[in-house]
Amino acid sequence: MSPTSKPIKREKSEKIAKERLTVHVPVDVIDQVKNSVFWTPGLTLSDLAERAFRDAVYKLEKKSGKRFPHRTSDLKGGRPMK
Repeated sequence: MSPTSKPIKREKSEKIAKERLTVHVPVDVIDQVKNSVFWTPGLTLSDLAERAFRDAVYKLEKKSGKRFPHRTSDLKGGRPMK
């Protein structure tokens, strides 16, 4: 387990800003995710997605040997160019 997957203890009154993120994921992965959440009491889709993103970024940064700097512009929407 990476350090980023540990639950963060926050005060009940502390609000964390969140934003919707839409991504396309293969149907079989979606089915696995929903099954995992269904069979894990207290787990939500949002919790699982946040943990997965944090773990993935941690691994990418570890591989690169440093934290990624803040981006200099917004990401471009749509399909990537070939």
